[in-house]
Amino acid sequence: HFWKWYPVRALTSLTMAAKSPSLFPFILSLLCFSHGAKTALSSRLRLRGLRFGSIRGLRKPQHSPSAGIFNQKMGFRKFHDVKTSAVPNKGMDMLSKRYDLVILGGGPTGCAAAEAAAYAGHSAMVIDDPGSGAKVQLGGPTGLFSKALRDTAKRVDVQLLKTMGISDRSIWSQVQEMCKEIALVETQNTVKRLRNIAVPRMQGKARFIGPNEVALELRNGKIVPVSADNFLIATGSSAFIASDVPVDGRRVFDSDCIRELSYLPRSVAITGAGIIAIEYAKIFSKLGAEVSILIRDSSFNNAMERVGIDKDVAEELKQELLESGVRLLFKTQVGKFKVPPSLSKPIEIELLEAKTNKPMTETLEVDTYLFAAGRIPNTQDLGLEDAGIQKDEKGRILVDCNLQTSAKGVYAAGDCLGPPGLASTGIEQGIAAVKRMFDPLLKEKTDEGDGFDPSSYLSDPDRFPVGIWTTPEVAYIGVTKEKALSMDIDAVEGIAQYRETTRGRVQRINRGLLKLVVDKGKRDLPVIGVSIIGEDACELVHYGMELVQSRRSLGKVLAASHAAVTYHELYTIAAGAVDSQLEFGVRLRSALPLDTLLQAKAKFQEAIAAGLAFRDEESSKEGDPAFVKIPYEEAEDIAAELGLLPLGEEKVGMGAFSYSEFLEYLRQLSQGRTSEASARAAISAVIRPLAPA
Repeated sequence: HFWKWYPVRALTSLTMAAKSPSLFPFILSLLCFSHGAKTALSSRLRLRGLRFGSIRGLRKPQHSPSAGIFNQKMGFRKFHDVKTSAVPNKGMDMLSKRYDLVILGGGPTGCAAAEAAAYAGHSAMVIDDPGSGAKVQLGGPTGLFSKALRDTAKRVDVQLLKTMGISDRSIWSQVQEMCKEIALVETQNTVKRLRNIAVPRMQGKARFIGPNEVALELRNGKIVPVSADNFLIATGSSAFIASDVPVDGRRVFDSDCIRELSYLPRSVAITGAGIIAIEYAKIFSKLGAEVSILIRDSSFNNAMERVGIDKDVAEELKQELLESGVRLLFKTQVGKFKVPPSLSKPIEIELLEAKTNKPMTETLEVDTYLFAAGRIPNTQDLGLEDAGIQKDEKGRILVDCNLQTSAKGVYAAGDCLGPPGLASTGIEQGIAAVKRMFDPLLKEKTDEGDGFDPSSYLSDPDRFPVGIWTTPEVAYIGVTKEKALSMDIDAVEGIAQYRETTRGRVQRINRGLLKLVVDKGKRDLPVIGVSIIGEDACELVHYGMELVQSRRSLGKVLAASHAAVTYHELYTIAAGAVDSQLEFGVRLRSALPLDTLLQAKAKFQEAIAAGLAFRDEESSKEGDPAFVKIPYEEAEDIAAELGLLPLGEEKVGMGAFSYSEFLEYLRQLSQGRTSEASARAAISAVIRPLAPA
């Protein structure tokens, strides 16, 4: 504010000093004015990335991206050169430089790649196409609007506000403002991060005009060329729109333009059974609307299974939808639309049978319709053909294991490559592409298995967790039990209910579960899948991600300690449920090799076949093999054959062992105990009878 206020105050001071009979006040005021002018000028130069010095002149800061503009040998720079030498942060100064990397797309993939390049010491620029309509914030995922809307719907009690006489328009206006505030903060944070690492950003539409050059159409209509050593295409995806759905952005929406909704609907119809459709169904239901979901499949669980959701989690989610008033219309698709211009009149939607396209008897009348059935990559109008960049029949860019396209120096990452369409996968792909374009050693590794698989989520579901921001949340990583069995993995699962945890009882939560899937074919019983539905599921899944990716053993999950009264107790309960189902549980496998346990099982069965076993009549159930026992002497002989009983130790005959007691007896022997001590410990320790499977 120096140039606005300081001259007035300084002149007033000088005038008063001039009236003084002494020159001292006048000289002092003049010196203060000179010092203030120098201070203000230095501040102004610092904002432009420069320094003010009496001898060394104006110098470039250490981490400025404009190193090529300054001559490092020059010790002095004239004042009129300041503007052309400043850090380029907007305008044509950005475009006059050749960058190491230019990124097309300002989403999470593009911004993460820009940061990775800058931290590695390379110059980068982000070109962001704002498009038209409601723009997603810079650096944020496409789904941020639905997350912001969900969070707002949880905080705003629409029914209470209506009973207070507040109009729907006022309520929706408040909801919109809260969502915009979240998006604005996300954009400001991204801009700040890019500015701190000297990554410039331009808004405009870019189109390739050659392998290493794009034509950038600025917002003012001017077209300028931009060249770089490398390009990264991270343009994301857009909502797929069926040809017979009249999307107008006012009454009929897709999953992108739904952000332009300007009123609070009383009724909503949604086509789709994926993550986006389910999220919006719960959101609008929470906002007080009557919601109908149109599903082509005959079963909700089948539709959820296609996106990787466990059947028990899908059933729980289905019950939550039904209890919140959401209608599920199966084997149904939309036909003709009648969309009146007035918002006071409902949309009339003809319903058809999914397989036969025959009209159904019911006609749906709603305020708003949302088509949420898939997304397509943003690869149109980029001039890919002019650069020699190949696409598949669905418009997805084809890349090699280095994420490089068919054009040298041009890479691609994120949704423009196709599924899974997650922000997390796009970020990892963007960072991997930056590493490979600037690291010649990594770039030379082109053999299968050495590079980065762009479809790694599809081929390896352990890499990334998936979160669905419904109410309650759904999250999962790895494989379900059914998927594991189809892959010839001997899997077992354990379930923990939220109400079983201390925090669940404190908060009186009756719904929600966590499921743990374990490979029981491996000795250490590694965790291969986690599925959750309930409070904070999208946060809890990240501990599950660590378990699955590191193949953490079931024993370590059971032994792990967590903060008291937290939902992480679910993992311990589920692990215990898995262990209780195992013939050879964690205690046995930690003490004895799996081969030894299998041999012991076979010898126990041989003893039964040889007629050496008998049934415990006092505690047995009719026909239950868990109560079949073998004599203690036979158990000692088996232990000696397995090398668990020292040859010189005297055998002690006492009673008989059930299968569970027999296995515990062997475990006790492996700990170095005597035969008698092991037998007594086994009989007292076994609570749950177990039969040989």
